[in-house]
Amino acid sequence: MPIVHFSSTLTRHTGGVTQITLEAPRVKELLAALVARFPGLELEISDLAVAIDGEVRPDAAYEPLMPHSEIYFVPKIAGG
Repeated sequence: MPIVHFSSTLTRHTGGVTQITLEAPRVKELLAALVARFPGLELEISDLAVAIDGEVRPDAAYEPLMPHSEIYFVPKIAGG
């Protein structure tokens, strides 16, 4: 199952949990499961990009997740 890692900024919404494993085929379902478990994350993660296995994916909703995937939430960077 994919492992989600939470930064110290996000752990205030997870009750101190720094990582969690959740079964989800895509990022969209993973985000829904995270918000269902930790409702306070909804506003926080909506402003962040998703990094899957070290690669930032700004529009990651339909990205597939592998059982060994590692997910991090990172600030979005504007390009020009």
